[in-house]
Amino acid sequence: MSEDLHDKTTLVVGASHGIGKKIAEEYAERGSNVAALARSVGDLEALVESLPTDCVAVECDVRDDASVADAVTTAVDALGPIDVAVNSAGTIARSRLHEADEADLTRVVDVNLLGALRVSKHVLPSLMETEGTLIHVSSEAGSVGVPELPTYCASKGGLDAAVQQLAVDYGPDGVSVVGIAPGTTKTSMNEAVRERDPSWVEERAAGIPSGRLGMPEDISGLAAYLAADRSDYLTGEVVHIDGGSTA
Repeated sequence: MSEDLHDKTTLVVGASHGIGKKIAEEYAERGSNVAALARSVGDLEALVESLPTDCVAVECDVRDDASVADAVTTAVDALGPIDVAVNSAGTIARSRLHEADEADLTRVVDVNLLGALRVSKHVLPSLMETEGTLIHVSSEAGSVGVPELPTYCASKGGLDAAVQQLAVDYGPDGVSVVGIAPGTTKTSMNEAVRERDPSWVEERAAGIPSGRLGMPEDISGLAAYLAADRSDYLTGEVVHIDGGSTA
């Protein structure tokens, strides 16, 4: 493998499923010790047991500042200072805005944007110590409109702005801050709509130049590159990996 992470300790938030789970697996396969974080430790047990390096499962609810602070402390105590932190926690609600439920508006912003800021707030001291890398998993929805996803688009657009701002503030401390913006990717986040409408995948794929939806492994390879030392000069950017859908 071209990106050797044997000298890295990584932390992945949202590691129990989808893109976050695949990134945690990719990092461990490339030699990194991994702190896998999710709301339920039970959801992480099988993952941690399957990984080939020193890995720990840590409970973390990004909606709760104290939970995030405790989770980062637990990870550092178990594995040492963090070299790379990935925030892949995310949620979604589908509706047009005038029909949106207030609880859904609050939940999506609290997880996707405020949760990302909480993760950043508590992991940055360790990243400043190691001159490490902070990676946020955003979405193509942060830069283009997607039908029936008003709050999701707004939260991811805010996250993209946060990537830029944090790169400016923490670059002098040696920290790189980058975003990954996947296009439509087959994960549990869109499983319900795929099951409800069998034509949804085909219709979405028709608008993607590459002709298919993304897979978590498409994203994890980019995450491995961003975790490696040779990508240190890349900061303040949100990298789209969407099969050309935003081209």
